Amino acid sequence: MKVLITDMLHKSAEQELAVCKKYGFDLDTTFCHNEEELIKYGSDADAFLVSYFQINERVLDKLPNLKIVVKYGIGVDNIDVKAATAHKVMVANVPDYCLEEVSSHALMLLMNGLKQAPFFDRSLQNHIWVQSPTDKILYRPSEISIGLVSFGRISRTLAKYAKPLFKEVCYYDPFVEKDSDGIAVKVDTLEELFSRCTVISVHTPLMEQTRHIINWDLISRLKGAVLVNTSRNDVIDPEAVKKGLDNKNILFFGADTFWPEPPDFDSDFTKDFLSRPNVLITPHCGWCSQTAEKDVRWKAAETAILGVLGKKPSSVLNKSVWNKE
Repeated sequence: MKVLITDMLHKSAEQELAVCKKYGFDLDTTFCHNEEELIKYGSDADAFLVSYFQINERVLDKLPNLKIVVKYGIGVDNIDVKAATAHKVMVANVPDYCLEEVSSHALMLLMNGLKQAPFFDRSLQNHIWVQSPTDKILYRPSEISIGLVSFGRISRTLAKYAKPLFKEVCYYDPFVEKDSDGIAVKVDTLEELFSRCTVISVHTPLMEQTRHIINWDLISRLKGAVLVNTSRNDVIDPEAVKKGLDNKNILFFGADTFWPEPPDFDSDFTKDFLSRPNVLITPHCGWCSQTAEKDVRWKAAETAILGVLGKKPSSVLNKSVWNKE
């Protein structure tokens, strides 16, 4: 049986190879550059390990032997889950490999915003020693509320970090009834969250129904806020953020993503956006640590092999495929 790594960001397949060897599987690291190569090298594969390669209807239709596609990570917006379900191919992710990394990254971004660290750093780079920081420093955390958009694993971890710092932790998630740990308060609408909270951290997955879910209607409700995004770029409308920064609805925007990835550094939008002293963008690196990088690799390989062997992985997203009755 064969596992194909379609593409990957890490430099070694040592972790995946060790897992495949343990189960007697072959590992193919013939990385694919287009759909034709994927279909060619994946024709005899039982499982795919995928980073950013697009797994679509055409690819799935040409690969009748494929049983499971596993994403190196959490978001599966590059995998057509609906088409995979129609072809009885399981789609799984690795939802728990970087909880500390991404949640602490979000905390770093929002604290940079509250302390306006990028502004002071850029001032020093320009040989300016700011004599009066009171013009820029924002709020005392214990006097303001933080709002979390979505309340999954990463968001819950951030809530635990934020609880001792902020006046209250709120969240909006229509799929979560109540915080069983009693750390965060659920609000009924996004409008309420954006009206109530001074710091907003976005964690919602990207789907058609969440594309640009953070729009001008919501941002216009902010009154001098810190907005942070460690999910996907297109859950937030970039023009709405720009307008929010211009109108001071947003006093700081931090994100571990951009529109698009990588940015078009020659575009007027990118030049303007990245030049702002109240913006901090990191290159989708929040997931990364030495431990997380290893965890995502062996966990993805284990998940793929379990699926091929007929042992239901816990992270299968299209569970109807598993129903063999």
